[in-house]
Amino acid sequence: MKKIFLILALGAMVAACSPDNGGNNGNNGAGTTRITLDFEGDYWNALIDNPQYNGELLYKQEGYSWYDEATDLYSTVNELWYTAAYWNGGLAVSNYYTTNHTTATTYMEQLTVFAEGAHSGNNCIVHNGYKCDMMGDARSVLQFKNGEGFIESAWVAHTSYSDYSAAHGNDMAEPLTAEQSIWVVATGYTLDGEGNEVEGDSATFYLYENGAASFLGWKKWDLSPLGKVNKVKFDVQWNGEGGADKFMHPAYFALDDITVVKE
Repeated sequence: MKKIFLILALGAMVAACSPDNGGNNGNNGAGTTRITLDFEGDYWNALIDNPQYNGELLYKQEGYSWYDEATDLYSTVNELWYTAAYWNGGLAVSNYYTTNHTTATTYMEQLTVFAEGAHSGNNCIVHNGYKCDMMGDARSVLQFKNGEGFIESAWVAHTSYSDYSAAHGNDMAEPLTAEQSIWVVATGYTLDGEGNEVEGDSATFYLYENGAASFLGWKKWDLSPLGKVNKVKFDVQWNGEGGADKFMHPAYFALDDITVVKE
């Protein structure tokens, strides 16, 4: 259940509402509202695919998407090569977790998060995708459906598949060397008067540094440097030879408890 507390400018009254599709609560001072999207509730449960790979939701019906009315956040899988499917990049709801990454080591377990559970509640979302010249722009997109807003922060975790690949390699990539790192770049976009995207500021979050995971469990990501945006695009990058076109490690990570500040 989502509870949203509005702190009025006079500071004398507090109003609460409880939409049906997930979240937590908080405030950001006089005249603003802080809303945390935690992906909890029946609406979000119905968006969890089974099996994790090539399931009905993410691959066999065009345009897997979700929308949260309280935050106005929306996301859909990308359409590339005439198909809209999760392998083209997107943000999928998950409630799969493990603390033993040797039990979920392939793309068949792509939604399994390497943690004891969600940062809060039962569910989170899993990002897949990155931008490269060879395959195109497969960055996942998190956007405000009806205008612009301010994304303050989110919590990040590894997936089991990506963590195992970084440590042990996979069919297409060697383990990360002591000189290699993997990170996520979140880039904010606004719209001009004609509805065209205008690229703005970015924020960077390291998943692996010098060949090893940068953290365990969940870690908070400060997204406030992006400022007010219409959308954010998430791109997984690395410093290995060949750049994005030679990046063969799984481009996955998990997000939970995304906090939005509204005026």
